[in-house]
Amino acid sequence: MQPDNNNSEDGPTVTFHTVYPAAIPPMRADKAALGTMPTMAFRHCEPMRTASSFGWYIFPPEDISLKWNGADVSYLDLETQEWTPLSQAYLPGFSDYWDEHAPEDIKGLAPPYLSVLPMRGFVQIWSGLLCATRTDWSVLIRPLANIRASHQYSCFEGLLESDRFQPFPLFINIQLLATDVPINISKVTPLFQVQPLMRGTYGETAHKFAERDGLGLMVNGEPAMTAEDWVGYRKTIRVEVPNEAPESGQYTAATRKRTKHEE
Repeated sequence: MQPDNNNSEDGPTVTFHTVYPAAIPPMRADKAALGTMPTMAFRHCEPMRTASSFGWYIFPPEDISLKWNGADVSYLDLETQEWTPLSQAYLPGFSDYWDEHAPEDIKGLAPPYLSVLPMRGFVQIWSGLLCATRTDWSVLIRPLANIRASHQYSCFEGLLESDRFQPFPLFINIQLLATDVPINISKVTPLFQVQPLMRGTYGETAHKFAERDGLGLMVNGEPAMTAEDWVGYRKTIRVEVPNEAPESGQYTAATRKRTKHEE
């Protein structure tokens, strides 16, 4: 099999390398937010459905149990099943597997799956995957979209230019919130979400904006809201215009039609 070419027009935007054999592969994010989205929202709120399905769900490499006493973090060792102070922890057997396949100068440098960060109560969790993107694409690493987070920990977001630094270990940083109780993170439940972004979508050019005050005339005498703006606003809030057919659900219908055409 030929390797993926991330930079070809027909190649993948994102490439995931499952280097830990037992890791669950990435799963395309779900329009129903893993079935947790209210039925009314799923049926009628296309922006919420689209946001939920943008990207991929990423899983922990194994079941993880952590404890935090407000100062120190410990974890349940997968081999001994004993609580152990955490600095760095490695997946069972993975270091040998890594050394067997890695180049000579990379042997002994298998990534840990758990690492304590310098900030109190912060832990880095590696997914068992490496990630790369094609030229001019980055990845946003973030909490699960539209899925209620755990009250025991929270995930942080990060935006990585994964075309320039690739393939990189795909991880998430979390902050432990609960103290003196086991914090269990299941292998079969997605932990975070990865979304592809073109670099131009978050650069300074993309942040150029215009601001118009009020609903009347601006200083230069032009209306702050043009006639075209008002037409668009009517469609947005689904106001029925006399002598015209109602356009209820236009956004949802148009967006789903476009998505179906692209697929």
